[in-house]
Amino acid sequence: MKKKTILSILLGFTIMLAQNQQDIIQFGDYFYGSGLSFDVREARDQALEELTEQIAVCVAKSYEQKIQESKKQLNEDVKSILKTHSSATLKNVKTIKEPQDDGRINVFCYLSKQEVVKIFNERKQLIYDIYQKAKQNESAGNYAAALKLYYFSILLMNSLPEQNVVFQGINFTTDIPEKINQIIANVRFTPVNDKKISGSEREITLQITHNGAPVSMLDFTFWDGSNQVFVQGRDGLATFQLFGASAGFDNLKLNIKYAYYDARDEYNIIADLWDVVNKPTFNAAKSIRLKSKPASSEPVISQGTGGSNWNMKLEFKDEIPIAEKITQSAVQFLDVISFGNKSQILQKYSGDPFLRDKLLDYLAFNHPKPLSETIEAKVNKTKSGYELRKIRFLHNYPSINKQSTEYLVLDFNDKGELTDINVSITENLYQTFVKQSEFGKDWDKRQQIIKFVEKYRTAYLTRDIETVDLMFAEDALILIGRKFERKPLPDNMVNYQKFSKEPDYEYLKLTKQKYIDRQRKVFSAQKDIFLDFSSFDIIKKNNAEGVYGVEMRQSYASTTYADEGYLFLLIDFTERDPLIYVRAWQPNEWSDSALVRTANFRIYK
Repeated sequence: MKKKTILSILLGFTIMLAQNQQDIIQFGDYFYGSGLSFDVREARDQALEELTEQIAVCVAKSYEQKIQESKKQLNEDVKSILKTHSSATLKNVKTIKEPQDDGRINVFCYLSKQEVVKIFNERKQLIYDIYQKAKQNESAGNYAAALKLYYFSILLMNSLPEQNVVFQGINFTTDIPEKINQIIANVRFTPVNDKKISGSEREITLQITHNGAPVSMLDFTFWDGSNQVFVQGRDGLATFQLFGASAGFDNLKLNIKYAYYDARDEYNIIADLWDVVNKPTFNAAKSIRLKSKPASSEPVISQGTGGSNWNMKLEFKDEIPIAEKITQSAVQFLDVISFGNKSQILQKYSGDPFLRDKLLDYLAFNHPKPLSETIEAKVNKTKSGYELRKIRFLHNYPSINKQSTEYLVLDFNDKGELTDINVSITENLYQTFVKQSEFGKDWDKRQQIIKFVEKYRTAYLTRDIETVDLMFAEDALILIGRKFERKPLPDNMVNYQKFSKEPDYEYLKLTKQKYIDRQRKVFSAQKDIFLDFSSFDIIKKNNAEGVYGVEMRQSYASTTYADEGYLFLLIDFTERDPLIYVRAWQPNEWSDSALVRTANFRIYK
């Protein structure tokens, strides 16, 4: 009797499942699909494929104007687009599983048509988030990041079926292209220096402004007759070299970069959409009239110790007894770098192996060239001595056809001796942090954070894997002057609290180790490596005095590989030397809700 009751219940349940499936199919309010396999996961994949096919058929007509011409059928391209929504789709799909007599599992998946509307709205929210980030970068004068993010937003718009995408009162369909056009239209390039190095080499410096103000960062390209050359301008200036036949150009045709094909893998969604949706083109060409007879050299002003001519115009905030020694040390550095003399580096810096090796690596991997014999810079007091901020250099990365205008910061001890060099952040960012410190009266801490980030970027440009490894170490890290040392961290002193979609801390630890292992191999295998930051924020932690979070997005490019990631640092300044509790690395994350923030951590001292 008991067995008959159980069989009746099972039979009734099976009939109910079948009725539910039939009801779902007949109602017409759902997209659905079914799969059959001995493996329930395979059956579910089959069911989801069929479900996605139904959605594709339903919305295909709306995508006709948004999909690139290809040999694929329209439905196939639409399915490719819909799969970029899969992270949202899968969490809303409901599933019915039914075992078969032969051991296979029938899986029936269904999704309310109203849920599909919600999925598209989630994409609109993502567009809105990226659009807001683009506006922030535009306001800060970082037009490279702004143009890239605006363009990525357009690709995301083309993954939606609506012809007119409106969200939060903003018509993205018209507003975003207009912003790209306005940025391009208001950028001006003005030649300020045109120097002939030799018969086949010429150096050009352009002033770059937007509505009359210096741009913080802008990327552009030109064709030199045989290759596309990528140039990055910073703080209102861009210097680059013309070689061979291009050294005789009277006109230079530039194209402001906005599409960022090389950065498509920064965000998985953009990479998936790149070859499917239409990618609009903008008129980003600029024609620059060059001097017909470039000057042979800059005027000779004063002579340095190595035979070069350096006009040192250094501004010291206060009278210091070692001002002359700092000037001499700076001139010595400029001499050995400008001549690219390795033997001079080995000789003059033999007593400082750290600095000696760093200078050799800086020279070998970045091909630096000072861009003016007149050095106008400020000398500031730091915790460990003084810094000279900043000297303009040209970096050259031949295998990725990239030339970048950079600014170097020189560090000196209390005796005026050079102790370190690092590539600086942009002037716009620097001044932003100066202003922020006026409210919190915490410039000493913010200055150290800036110097840490500059050391971090320079570690990549010099391929200093030991420093990178320390910066990502699991135990606590002390920043002492120019070096880092490990320090055991007491148990339960720092507690990680997960919010929303953020990953578990164990995942972050695993990701960091994988990253370091890969980076070690990349450093040894790549001919050229370039790293920069598309965002950088310093957040003061309210419930822990002297503790700051550093949140930044990092862009990375090498000869054969490029990526972007999010780096988080938690730094305590209450000790004698800054103590870095946490470093969290998250590759290819965009959603703000998925990023580790300062608020995730509690400190118990």
